[in-house]
Amino acid sequence: MSQLKYLTNDIDELESAEHDLEKNGVPREHIHVLANNDGELLAHNLPPFSDWSKRDILHYGIRGMIIGLLLSSAILLGCYFYGVSDPTAWIVIAFVATLVVGFCAWEGGLVGINKMNHAFEKYKDSIQKGAYLLVVDPTSNTEESKARSAVASHPDLHSVS
Repeated sequence: MSQLKYLTNDIDELESAEHDLEKNGVPREHIHVLANNDGELLAHNLPPFSDWSKRDILHYGIRGMIIGLLLSSAILLGCYFYGVSDPTAWIVIAFVATLVVGFCAWEGGLVGINKMNHAFEKYKDSIQKGAYLLVVDPTSNTEESKARSAVASHPDLHSVS
């Protein structure tokens, strides 16, 4: 199932749409709102995204791990072509190569903490200007059609992809 995404500037309309979604059978766990101010969402009893979902820790961590694998491969190949033949040395080299992968993955995660999730990057300007992004994660075609019909009665919510 694909996510349903809607942008609006009207938090009261967003709150009404969220209630309609729940009335139509969309579980609250499948409804998330991204805003510049989570306190405002909580005041309106709207479900905010978790800090983990807002950030790109996993995406950048995987990128870092790939870079670490490349560096580790270079280390291992360099030692092989240099002619290292002592088994004890290979244990140390393998340990260092493993540390390089771990460090790069960790460093990538640290970079990702400071980055907005890449899935929301195209909405960043709108959100910084005060808009709200409503995201619905339907798990079935029935739930998706219920969500679409519930939001259809709210003209201030604009569908985005």
